[in-house]
Amino acid sequence: MNKFEGLMNAHPRKRYKSFVTTVADTEMVWLDCDPNQLVLTEQCPISVWPEEMFASAVCSDKAAFSIEVHEFCELLMACPSRSIHVFPNGTDHVDTTADALLADIEEELDLLE
Repeated sequence: MNKFEGLMNAHPRKRYKSFVTTVADTEMVWLDCDPNQLVLTEQCPISVWPEEMFASAVCSDKAAFSIEVHEFCELLMACPSRSIHVFPNGTDHVDTTADALLADIEEELDLLE
């Protein structure tokens, strides 16, 4: 089984951990919406992936957008209660709040920096 299939079929918590470690390492996050046009006051969830191939597989009907991880952390700080779908695979995902995801990403970034 290759990396793509392995992660797409992994348990949601394993995909969450993979997301956090990968984005800290690559310093990139992939979203289902344009981060420059993101309305922080909206309450609809944002979906995020660690790599373009995963985002493109799930969002095949629309573009995926990338953002540098520190800029993404700033977005999370600006809307701490926003719901985030982490690494959806079309079937399931981990739901978390922006502030909880921010804490996990910052902890992983601290380990690498």
